Amino acid sequence: MSSDARSAAIARYAFLHEPEGRRRRGARILAALEDFAGVDVASATILDVGCSAGLMTEALTARGADVVGADVDFASLAHAVGSGGNARYVVARGEQLPFPDESFDAVVCNHVYEHVNDPAAVVRETHRVLRDGGACYFAAGHTLQLVEPHHHLPFLSWLPRGIASAWLRALGRDSRYEERFVAPWRLRELLAPFAELTLVSAQMLRRPSRYGFTEIERLPRPMRQALALAAPLVARLAPTWIFLLRKRAVPKP
Repeated sequence: MSSDARSAAIARYAFLHEPEGRRRRGARILAALEDFAGVDVASATILDVGCSAGLMTEALTARGADVVGADVDFASLAHAVGSGGNARYVVARGEQLPFPDESFDAVVCNHVYEHVNDPAAVVRETHRVLRDGGACYFAAGHTLQLVEPHHHLPFLSWLPRGIASAWLRALGRDSRYEERFVAPWRLRELLAPFAELTLVSAQMLRRPSRYGFTEIERLPRPMRQALALAAPLVARLAPTWIFLLRKRAVPKP
């Protein structure tokens, strides 16, 4: 990729100038799939829905997994393909994935549902393309999160959309607040197609080195210990809830 193209990509995707965070997130997802879903990531086929510019997608290939990234944004996929790497990429909407039933051992949906027109369709499609017994890593916010995870502003998702948009414009961050979260009590309803739904955020917070929470690792030991004790509450207050979803395993005849 040319330097001009990379500069343009960084201007479009601010996170590209600091790729290590995305790589840590990819490693975190692999660890969660192993620990909570028993996925053998070295031999797994994984779909990353809403892969954007592919940094996290490429990190998912680090342990040998066969990874496909899907997104609707041509520019982001062009950056992903042009950067090289081992993952494959397709232009696709999460509401209509171009894969046969039961194509993947695991699916990653990391902050995706709030960006689409029909989040229930994304969840149904995710469930459809998973093999029986397959797992989905689903990271999501909700309307009552204390800090909005995309714009990092307190209570942004609590506000009426017009006021939230005006706040972003006043700060020069965006012209409109686009994200559409659901209330926290509706998340389980949204994820209803799955046979098992486990909120694993607290367990992950208790093992910051395993899951790449570097900010927690840097805290003094007494603070880390206190955080481990309060992990269930902290996980509920965090802007992102992390679920491991399991598709029902159908006994073979």
